[in-house]
Amino acid sequence: MTELTISEVAKQYDLAPSTLRYYERLGLIPNVQQKGNHRVYNEANLEKLNSIVCFKNSGMSMSELQELLSYQETGADLDKILAILNEHEDEVARQLAQLEKYHRHITQKVAFYSAIKQAEIAGEPRPDWADYKPGDEV
Repeated sequence: MTELTISEVAKQYDLAPSTLRYYERLGLIPNVQQKGNHRVYNEANLEKLNSIVCFKNSGMSMSELQELLSYQETGADLDKILAILNEHEDEVARQLAQLEKYHRHITQKVAFYSAIKQAEIAGEPRPDWADYKPGDEV
């Protein structure tokens, strides 16, 4: 069974130990064991933290996160949980679509500036951006 100290967990997840203690105070990571004067995170704690990091980094609010994670502890309203998850899934899909659009734009800029460099090396005229720009400009 995995057991990590708060410092090890903080380093692994790129979080401050104070953030982990905050999540504990909010009840998002319940039942963190103590060994002596040190917190010890087990597999169950790390699974909760994986969910917290996933949802937090994808834009879920702390109140939504608390409500979502409360289901396992309190048996909260499943319809409410599903509504939160469905809304968040839709928001992440919108974010992904926007990121894909940005990625296409950046890819075209890389191609354009690479072509400029090649043209300069070959002593040829510079290319025109109109030949490279994506159809769905940002």
